[in-house]
Amino acid sequence: MTLESKTYLVVLFALLSAIFFNVSTPLYMDESYYWLWSKHLSLSYYDHPYMIAYFIKLCTLFGDDIWMIRTVNLISFSGAAFFIFKTADYLFDRRSALYAVILFILSPAVTLGLTITTPDSPLILFWSASLYFAAKAFFDKRINDYLLAGLMGGFALSSKYTAILLLASYFLFLAIKTPREWMTSRPYLALLASIIAFLPVIFWNIDNDFISFAFQYHHGHSGGENRLHLMDDLAFLGGMAGMFNPVFFLLLLSLFTRKESYSDPKQFFVILPALLTILFFLYKGIYKKMELNWVAPAFVSAGIAVAHLISRQNLTKTFYAGVILSLILIGVIRYPLVFGLEGKHNPQNRLFGYEELAHHLQGYPPQPIFADHLTLASSLTYSLRKEVWVPIPTRKSQFDWWQKGMNFKTQSGIFVSRYDRANELKAFWKYVELDEVYTARKKGFKEKSFYIYQVSN
Repeated sequence: MTLESKTYLVVLFALLSAIFFNVSTPLYMDESYYWLWSKHLSLSYYDHPYMIAYFIKLCTLFGDDIWMIRTVNLISFSGAAFFIFKTADYLFDRRSALYAVILFILSPAVTLGLTITTPDSPLILFWSASLYFAAKAFFDKRINDYLLAGLMGGFALSSKYTAILLLASYFLFLAIKTPREWMTSRPYLALLASIIAFLPVIFWNIDNDFISFAFQYHHGHSGGENRLHLMDDLAFLGGMAGMFNPVFFLLLLSLFTRKESYSDPKQFFVILPALLTILFFLYKGIYKKMELNWVAPAFVSAGIAVAHLISRQNLTKTFYAGVILSLILIGVIRYPLVFGLEGKHNPQNRLFGYEELAHHLQGYPPQPIFADHLTLASSLTYSLRKEVWVPIPTRKSQFDWWQKGMNFKTQSGIFVSRYDRANELKAFWKYVELDEVYTARKKGFKEKSFYIYQVSN
């Protein structure tokens, strides 16, 4: 069987297994929140830019089933795989391109991405598309490719602010390798295309005192904390290795130390976005704990660089060892109980408990339902198909916009929380009575308890 045939089979396996898994897996809390965005379309949102809401809206035109919401991921990562193939084939050779697709689609990061619908899905799609057109723009100097690179980069930025690192890598590449290019109009037209795609986010922030920009800045900023998080940063580095694949991550680290990675323009082009993104979050991780999905876009060009190394040095055995490890990691992620990961060690614990809670609440008489956090409110809204609000001050979110002008103190109902919040609720409602502590239980999963109060004035 040729490498090309194997690649088609691997991609088909990855997509079909994801579809099968997605149908039988509950919606994650954050997915419910972004689904709610699609019901309240806007130019942008407090937490992230607009793109994920419109992707979900498009995929749920004919229903709100879980598999429809997660179609966003199948479209995004299939498209990303296509552009990764095109980029590697354009810069290097077809063999490198096929290796890059396999490496990408089987990575643990993409395995998770094919299931959990977040802004990272369209981000990875547009990041990959922009990378392809930027490669053609920088090496062929065609204005159309510059415009498409800029436009796709703007759409990436309209998916998640992390994409600014991709645009920064373009700036650095031109400044280091072809500084005279800045004497032409091409880079500036690409920048203009990016700004046009990003304009809705700019307009929304202007109307809302730039609060989304401020939130994301402080979200990834230490806030003046002096304590160093060196152990967290080491754990973050280890997590990156796990998400990319430990075998391929070691090859990537070796590429970071090789002279040709920086002297050869094409290799430098794919190394730079990965290196810049990884170094940025490692630096930020010294002062504050970072989330692994924040660094995931680095693996797009990193995979191309590693695939080219495997191809040109004929590291076939290493490649297949990495593929086997990826398949094992996919099994662990999707079927942890088979591997003996139960209770607190089960990586799927965050998916459990919310559907069970919603089913339990359906046994209560019809009445308003409140929650203490945006994710709990979103999960219950999706499962119950009724509006669940967040009346008490907790973490600021898009709920603050949706709830403007509402007076919850005049309403009686049920309040649900993961924690005992009786004292907080008594400052809001006159009558607060703990009705029960409901505990969701499922074999192999960590128990999850919810406090259910009756509240009124």
